[in-house]
Amino acid sequence: MESVNPLNLKPTAVGQHFQLSDSPSESDKMLKTLIKDFLDVQIDQAGSPISATEEDHQYELPIGVSTFDQLEKSIAETNLFHGHSEAHFESTPNDRLTEPASSGTEPSSHELFKRRSLASVQDKFRKVTSNRQLREWRNHVGDRGSRIDKLKAIRLETGEKFFLAEQKPNVVKDLDIQQWAVTATREIGLPGFTASHWVGKFKKYYNICDRKITKFVTEKYLKEVPDRKKSAEECVAVVRERVQAYEKDCLWNADQSGFEYEMRPGRTLDFVGAKHVLALTQSQNSMTHNYTVMMCVSPGVRKFLPVLFIALQEPKGIFGPLVKKSMFKTSNLYVTASTSGKMTKQLYIEWCVKVFFPQMNQHCIFLADSWPMFADQGAVDEVKPEELEYEMITIPPRVTGQIQTLDVLCFRMYKGYFRKVSNWIFLNNQPVQVHHRDVILKMHSLIYQQFTSPRFANLIAQAWHLSGYVDRSVEYVNPTEFCFQGLIGRCDYDNCERSLLVKCGWCKAPLCFHHFYEEYHFCNIYLP
Repeated sequence: MESVNPLNLKPTAVGQHFQLSDSPSESDKMLKTLIKDFLDVQIDQAGSPISATEEDHQYELPIGVSTFDQLEKSIAETNLFHGHSEAHFESTPNDRLTEPASSGTEPSSHELFKRRSLASVQDKFRKVTSNRQLREWRNHVGDRGSRIDKLKAIRLETGEKFFLAEQKPNVVKDLDIQQWAVTATREIGLPGFTASHWVGKFKKYYNICDRKITKFVTEKYLKEVPDRKKSAEECVAVVRERVQAYEKDCLWNADQSGFEYEMRPGRTLDFVGAKHVLALTQSQNSMTHNYTVMMCVSPGVRKFLPVLFIALQEPKGIFGPLVKKSMFKTSNLYVTASTSGKMTKQLYIEWCVKVFFPQMNQHCIFLADSWPMFADQGAVDEVKPEELEYEMITIPPRVTGQIQTLDVLCFRMYKGYFRKVSNWIFLNNQPVQVHHRDVILKMHSLIYQQFTSPRFANLIAQAWHLSGYVDRSVEYVNPTEFCFQGLIGRCDYDNCERSLLVKCGWCKAPLCFHHFYEEYHFCNIYLP
């Protein structure tokens, strides 16, 4: 909707005798005051012409820009403006606060205040409707710009301060934005400006929201960013060179990840204003004790190793004879133990001997992070098959989040899948102890088998691409979304009326908890 100048509104009683050459009457001045007061209230409380133009913009905020000018330019190019000209937001000298540029439809002050008739001005500037409007524009110039100009100047001043604070990076709250806006208002001069109502529109314009701080870093860490980036690029270049020589099937990346004995989501729905949000657990102890999962993936034809390695926590570091005899066993898991539930040098060698080397042929390039246990190549050489050509490439410290394949994409989705099943057990009051050893192993066996479905092969391929080792980007299916979203109908088994839990990633059958978990749906029949 086009902005309306209040001075163009004429009450019927006055308009009957109005002449273009007349000076504003007392009625005109009173009407102007009333309308301005009304608009000021609406601007501060409900939205102004500038906020109407700056709200509801859908765009992707460019994170990689180095200056605020680049950020502002990108936003100007990507924002969708609803019913307003983009010229209202383009930067001009002094931000249009002293001398509006001539646009062909709106005259500059130099052109505006020559003594010309209204008709001659209207021939060149179609937006001019009356002498009163010309006088209003002159007042805007004398007052260092219109309200829209000043609101934009406040936005730019506040936006630059936020950008500089975010680049540090410092913690910024709504109150800080309000204080910056109030300071800018004092310098610019905008009566009736209310920062508390304006902050929400400012955040919406720049796509700013409250985010959880994932890591606190020192200035030294930030100064080392270029060096870490360089070391990551060098590592990727070495791996790409080796892949060209030996093909992708020879390249494997392994990583370990800690799992709580009771894997639960960290967030839940609750009523607005709730101060304490509680969630049920079967064991407080199981929420703080971990075990380790070691996964291995390749960009070649075989995306996963056929066996998943799990190290559980046992007081003596070994399973007793009764536990060994009764423990859940399956073909796609190798289960061992340590006193801490974490990987040790001995368990790493055990993984090499029992899980990794039996699956390797002729040549193997092993991409591993800088975990000290991986560095002991002498111990690995003692147990590797003589016919196997084995070389290890170490990912530099502090860059695994960028170039470690399993960290980039896979583990997050695997844990999300695991949490979905665990939470469903709680929500539907299933008589299952999710922190029990056999339950954990059975769930890992089923979920790992789901992830090895050809349907999700592109997930691993894309992880290698995002890490920089492979050029080709591919579309992939998210296992959690495919298996849990849009479940309708009934269980695939005849006469089963139970609630659905999951859709099989292999055969696409909708399954209840009983037929997926209790009946152990270890599927390997793929239906596209």
